[in-house]
Amino acid sequence: MSRRTVVVDFDGTVTEQDLLDTIAITFGDPEVYQEVDDGLDEGRLPLREVITREFQPVRTPLDDVVRWELDNVRIRPGFRELVELANQRGWRVVIVSSGFHELIEPILEREGVEVELHANRVDPRADGWRVLWQYDESCDSCGESCKRSVVQEFAGDDEIVYIGDGYSDRCAAEASDRVFATRGLARYLDERGIEYERFDDFVSIAESLA
Repeated sequence: MSRRTVVVDFDGTVTEQDLLDTIAITFGDPEVYQEVDDGLDEGRLPLREVITREFQPVRTPLDDVVRWELDNVRIRPGFRELVELANQRGWRVVIVSSGFHELIEPILEREGVEVELHANRVDPRADGWRVLWQYDESCDSCGESCKRSVVQEFAGDDEIVYIGDGYSDRCAAEASDRVFATRGLARYLDERGIEYERFDDFVSIAESLA
């Protein structure tokens, strides 16, 4: 299948833990994080507002945060091998993230992985980080600032495979042909009776796609 596109979330999917959450707690204000995270879980706050407010209290220089993440962030086993398999088979691999280029690119470089990347950007100001949004403000399907618009760019491909773990992956997963899910995304799909394949690492995903 030469026109297969594999769309992969980053935070909590490529990485073992959610990088955005960890940085917002470690370098920001844990009370603000908990307040807005509860608002997201309870349906009171949209994801765009949640991420914006989580990073307003972060004042650590970007270089310091990048050094910290390179020392502490681990990726799920098999990701590099999945990308290599995709290259061999002629599949397109795209990371689509609600996170930031400035935090994702150093980890991909550390791992020696080159893939297409769609993500937001951040202005790491001394008076608080500002999110520079790269996605439309609202999706016609879910009403959120959503990844679905990027996934729909691949609609002409034979198969769109989506791999994700959380809230920001819901709408994009629903627009895909085949879904691998874990954690919150898996629970969401279970509740709606939407078919998916559960994963713990990219080794099993590569075996299934191969």
